[in-house]
Amino acid sequence: MNTSVKSLKRWDLVWMFVVTVTSLRWIAAAAAGGPSSLTLWVLAILCFFLPQGLAVADLSARFPEDGGLYRWTKLGFGDFHGFVCGWCYWVNNVLYFPSLLIYLCATLAFSLAPVLGHHELESSPKFVVLVTLGILWGVAGLSLLGMRYSKWVQDLGGIGNWVPAALVAFLGTWIVLKYGSANAITVRSLVPSLFQLEKISFFSQLCFALAGLELASFIGNEIDNPRANFVKALIRASFFILFAYLVGTWGILVSIPQEKITAVNGVILPLVEFGNRLGWTYFAPACAFLIVLGGVGTCLAWFSGAARVPYLVGVDRYLPSWLGRQHPRWGTPHYAILLQAVVSTLFTLFATFGSPRLEQIYKVLVDMCLILYFIPYLYLFLVMIRLRNVVGDTEAATNENGVSLSPYRRKIVGGVGLVTTALAILMTLIPPAGDSGLILVAKTFFGTAAMIGIGLFFFFRKKIARPA
Repeated sequence: MNTSVKSLKRWDLVWMFVVTVTSLRWIAAAAAGGPSSLTLWVLAILCFFLPQGLAVADLSARFPEDGGLYRWTKLGFGDFHGFVCGWCYWVNNVLYFPSLLIYLCATLAFSLAPVLGHHELESSPKFVVLVTLGILWGVAGLSLLGMRYSKWVQDLGGIGNWVPAALVAFLGTWIVLKYGSANAITVRSLVPSLFQLEKISFFSQLCFALAGLELASFIGNEIDNPRANFVKALIRASFFILFAYLVGTWGILVSIPQEKITAVNGVILPLVEFGNRLGWTYFAPACAFLIVLGGVGTCLAWFSGAARVPYLVGVDRYLPSWLGRQHPRWGTPHYAILLQAVVSTLFTLFATFGSPRLEQIYKVLVDMCLILYFIPYLYLFLVMIRLRNVVGDTEAATNENGVSLSPYRRKIVGGVGLVTTALAILMTLIPPAGDSGLILVAKTFFGTAAMIGIGLFFFFRKKIARPA
């Protein structure tokens, strides 16, 4: 990669963490699950987010070079496991973009419908395709230009992700003080039911919502003074992330009756009703613009970061060598970015045009995305346990920057994160209610195995072709 320009300063890194982890759709989905989601948030923070943050901070301080999780896995377990980690990480992102884009499209449709007088925008194929593919290829174009230019959109996206959550929290406080809570939040309501499988499986989605701190490690060579700035930026970003999720979920719950909350309208509905009460016609569309801006920033961060993975693996020549080529002017892996855009376009079209049966298939793709993403996290926590001091791992450097985990503490962090991640994968495979539940789980399992199998085909084909 081009290392001549250190594009990301400390606050650029803060907002990159915020925009890669925070997604307002998870706040809405949690609120739709009721007050017990607040307890599940706390459990996910303690058992997943905290170990993730400590692991990423520790490993990034010891190994700040480009490649992050892929290179850590390769150091700890060798080429094969490094490839599997990198392949799963990239493939999951290709499946992730359609769901994010559709959420942004639905948010725009919900907020713009009253203004435009069109109340079925979300069901309009032209609107859905225009918005989703317009954002996707706009993000791809910015990714081609590199972090030097795209970081400003990421910074604004981080703010766009956080401000609506803060507004919802403010409105929730105002409503509680003036009218009382829309939902009764009692000790009993905060306790998740262990007999409701959908509640247990939802925990894995909250862990998924809190994931993403490792993305910045893939572009370590573009961070200014990574040893000093990475950890400090991560700590600052954690406050924004946890505030948005916890207080944002609480704000929706006290503002809107639970039966009215959905995963699509959860964030925007309180803002719509507040704007209607005050006669501010354009308040909700303005907030929707911020939500979309945050989503664009999220998409851009993941698009740019994930595109480095086939670049890195391509350099090792397990994938076609052209994936490793860099643009002569911008220094970005332009072929990998364009391939990612094309594949994501196909999945997006597949998801936006469909019958109810295709919606079920799309749900399978989302579950596959979650499992494929958590496989690299299994490696992250295993590396935390296994990786000892090697070349480039200097305890003095980590101590200077406040990351001084002892080998014993690293094992504890890695163990807790490993168990939580494994449980989250198993929870994803819990059959949903209905006659087709087992069929959907089977499709998720074999679909995930097939995606991994495609990567293994490339790996062993090149491995066999190499001279001994």
